[in-house]
Amino acid sequence: MVSKRLEFALRLLEASDWHRFERLASVYLSVEFPDLRTMANPSGDQGRDSELFVPSSDPRVVLQYSVAADWRHKIGDTVARLRETLPDVIALVYVSNQEIGAAADATKAKMRQDYGLSVDVRDRSWFVERVASSLATEKAAEELAVAVVDPYLSTTNVIPHAPAELSSSEEVAAVTYLALQWQDEAREKGLTKTAFGALVRAVLANTDSEHRMSRTAVKDGVRALLPGHPAAKVDMYADAALRRLTKKAIRHWQQPDEFCLTYEERQRALDFKTSAALGEAELMASIAEISKALLESSGVPATQLANLAGCIRDAVDAVLFERSQAFAAAVRSGSLATLAGDDVSSTLLDQVAKASLPKIQGVDWVHVLRAGVREVLIGWQPATQVHLRSLADAYTLLAFLRETPDVQGAVEKMFSYGDIWLDASVILPLFAEPLFDDSIGRFTTMVRAAQEAGLTLLVTPGAIEEIERHMNRSLVCARSQSCWIGSMPYLLESYLASGRSVDSFADWLDNFRGAARPEQDIQDYLLEEYGISMRSLEAESASAPEELRHALEIVWDESHRRRGERSGAQPDQMAITRLIQHDLECYCGVVQLRRGETPSPFGYKAWWLTIGGEAFDLKAKLRQLMPGAPPDSPVMSADFMVNYLAFGPVRKKLGKAREAHLPLIMELTATGHLTKELLEEAERIRKEIKDLPDRLVRRQIRDYLDQARMRLGPIAHAGGARLEDDLLA
Repeated sequence: MVSKRLEFALRLLEASDWHRFERLASVYLSVEFPDLRTMANPSGDQGRDSELFVPSSDPRVVLQYSVAADWRHKIGDTVARLRETLPDVIALVYVSNQEIGAAADATKAKMRQDYGLSVDVRDRSWFVERVASSLATEKAAEELAVAVVDPYLSTTNVIPHAPAELSSSEEVAAVTYLALQWQDEAREKGLTKTAFGALVRAVLANTDSEHRMSRTAVKDGVRALLPGHPAAKVDMYADAALRRLTKKAIRHWQQPDEFCLTYEERQRALDFKTSAALGEAELMASIAEISKALLESSGVPATQLANLAGCIRDAVDAVLFERSQAFAAAVRSGSLATLAGDDVSSTLLDQVAKASLPKIQGVDWVHVLRAGVREVLIGWQPATQVHLRSLADAYTLLAFLRETPDVQGAVEKMFSYGDIWLDASVILPLFAEPLFDDSIGRFTTMVRAAQEAGLTLLVTPGAIEEIERHMNRSLVCARSQSCWIGSMPYLLESYLASGRSVDSFADWLDNFRGAARPEQDIQDYLLEEYGISMRSLEAESASAPEELRHALEIVWDESHRRRGERSGAQPDQMAITRLIQHDLECYCGVVQLRRGETPSPFGYKAWWLTIGGEAFDLKAKLRQLMPGAPPDSPVMSADFMVNYLAFGPVRKKLGKAREAHLPLIMELTATGHLTKELLEEAERIRKEIKDLPDRLVRRQIRDYLDQARMRLGPIAHAGGARLEDDLLA
């Protein structure tokens, strides 16, 4: 943990901390330069902060310590002054608290070319990597952390800007300890015990042996966090938590009946806050890059970078908080309808209203903010995604606590094992995501986690047929791009967006199916690669009540017609009919499989998993079309699935590392942005760099297309509707 504390301390250093950085750097460099004499002076030092003395009148190697954020400018100024004051210097060792890395290569090359000076950069990573090299470096690192990190962490929590719903510092502290307990607690432990253990720790956060709290004060604090529940019940859980935690995390003085956190527990909280703060710093760096691209695409001055970045960060928290409330409410009510509305426009409007973004003609800040939030939530950076997942899990635990103090009782209503039929819209991304070979896709992660949790994953022959037809359509598009009409099919666009050439698309498809028995080949691939078995539901579907089948046909036919009207396209009626039959097989087949079961709405064993949002409010529509009450919906959203994997009964089988990397939102990567002009430019770039290794060519093409997508402006939410359009065409 000392390395993380040092990394965070170096991030926090300001210009006024130059003397602290000097002491740290001198300890690190004393082994390499034993006769180093420090000459640091905040008022100026003729271009050097410290000098390596050698047996000559003028040194030829100079070391400089600097906490300047603009390290390029600092190096340039130093080299310019050295030319005047110490012209015989041949090497500058630039020691910085900034993260520089390969970004210094161009600067070093320029100094070598223009001034004959070798520049050696020792940056933040250099310090962190060598922290354990000696007792002296460990001691110096810890001294810096105590001076810089500990005061900062004593006044902060894991979220610098909490959602408005968390109105008190006590609630923010509760989120911190909920995240900490969720990360460390054994998965076999009940959620109620985990949650109340965290709340008690949060109430005792500022205690030690000299500053204790009475039992009554602790219970008052816990009740204040959960005001909507009976005091007696909350007190019961708080007392149970105090008993469990005594001697492990809490010290108890029995005679006055007072408590405080142990020293080890306080240190554990500080370590967790350090990791969270580093994750937050990485997140803000990512948001800054996204904000910069969005401002450029919208023609907004870069002076608004800090405003937009802050607004995106706050909006991400608000969206995660809102989604956590929806999931907990759905589990409590037994209705997925509360999760059907994934439009967060009201949340984004609220964030824009609070921000200080200026009114600019032609700029829709809500649109820009939506794109920024989406980019953050579907990002590939592991550190930021783990950080946000930790926050999302803490928000969800708090949401459950607000719904009921018996969190474990709420989640036990969900199925502990199940048979999950996957819609084609869920399976197609499994083919596309491995194209981006430096990342693990959201759908792949979800499916692997479901397998680890012991769920049985299935697919119908109809879904296999839809996938094979989509592959065929993608191949036709690849071979006739110049005369293709309509949007590019999802698989082809994903293939090109990964930086690959259209010329090799047919060969890539051969990995999944051949010409003789393509559907059998796809079935075999899904079974071998993902453990997804094929099983027909035609017999079960045919036995479903005719009024249910007829009502579903009416609803889905109307839905497809509306979609066609919105897009201005005229989809193939035969394709619509075929797609409806496939959906009927899944919906009615799963409903019939449930016959004889009498669990709660989330306790059924059989489910149909999809990303199409329109399927989740079907029960309300069916109620208007059927003479009797419609059956419980068999449809599960992919978003519900990832939360179920984290919090449902199967979480005991899921490793912490797997859960920490579960996706934040389940939707497709941005699609519909590859125009003919962009592809032509990508091909031109490909020809220019054709001599580079294939991996580098793909990366540069992919990066170009990503940047072009941002320049084109925010992409509208695609989701399941886009894939369904592809399957219909």
